[in-house]
Amino acid sequence: MERGKVLRRLLPLFIVVIVIAAAAGIASRTVDRQEIRSDTGQQTTAAPLPEEETVDVGGVACTPKKNIRTYLFMGLDAQGETETVDEYVSTGQCDTLQLLVIDETDNTYTRLPLNRDTMTDVNSLDYDGTCLATSRLQLALAHASGDGGAISCENTVDAVSGLLYGQTIDGYASLNMDAIGVLNHLADGVTVTIEDDFSKADPSLKEGETVTLTDEQAMHYVRGRMNVGDGSNESRMRRQAQFMSGLKQKLTKKCQEDNAFALEIYDALEPYMVTSLSRNDFIKLAAELIGDEEQEPLEIQGTSGVGETGFNEFTVDEESLAETVRQLFYDVKDEGGAAND
Repeated sequence: MERGKVLRRLLPLFIVVIVIAAAAGIASRTVDRQEIRSDTGQQTTAAPLPEEETVDVGGVACTPKKNIRTYLFMGLDAQGETETVDEYVSTGQCDTLQLLVIDETDNTYTRLPLNRDTMTDVNSLDYDGTCLATSRLQLALAHASGDGGAISCENTVDAVSGLLYGQTIDGYASLNMDAIGVLNHLADGVTVTIEDDFSKADPSLKEGETVTLTDEQAMHYVRGRMNVGDGSNESRMRRQAQFMSGLKQKLTKKCQEDNAFALEIYDALEPYMVTSLSRNDFIKLAAELIGDEEQEPLEIQGTSGVGETGFNEFTVDEESLAETVRQLFYDVKDEGGAAND
């Protein structure tokens, strides 16, 4: 297929994967030393695994899947174009995180949204990127300890990997929040139905009305939490999914009408993006996504509440976490010893 036509078809899909995180090279995964968490919630380190050796994941015998690749997409609360800093203070938290897991064996991919308030082990970094200490903090804070660029992203990758029992993450991309307005502008406004009370955050967004968002409204709609509805991150994640659905429809239509529009999207996002993937890597990954079958997104269950520090905390349900890790990265073995997909 002509390269322009390929981009016209596939880049909107891939951009939506990135933007889901914003509303907020490529190597095969290998099984090395992994953090396997038991059903009691404690972590134990497994020795290097020979091929097909059984692994205990939350009390269930499993074998690691082959041909799995995993990518993390992050949406930051930082504004403006991306820049690195010398002092690792307030370099932007991750408002949204989305994991993409590609299974080359059956040509499928699955998305896993991660709650930004998830309490997990997060590294505090020295200026050279080395770990000074590890504390149990909100997952969103992993990016704030770093340079605002690659070091911050890699620290977030480490935190997500640790949460998922040491799974390898093969690549990442982050977008600053101003990219939301850029994309809304490219789409000539995304149309949504307002289902929350925005009277304190943006009175122009009236509950119950269907509106085509201005760029400023889009920022409030996707980012707002504290003074919106019930103030929960779960409600914000629902609004982000609604915005992404409308955005995908509009971007896809524009790309179908104009062969060059897909590259226009990429170029518009680039100043707001930090990624470990090259432009060619993006294109290759997008080509896979357009040809693969998307599975139902997964969700790690848990409980939300206010911690001792006064900030929201999401505590994962260990059984739900283990089940999610098994679905994404392992085949469960039956009683006879055979692995079941």
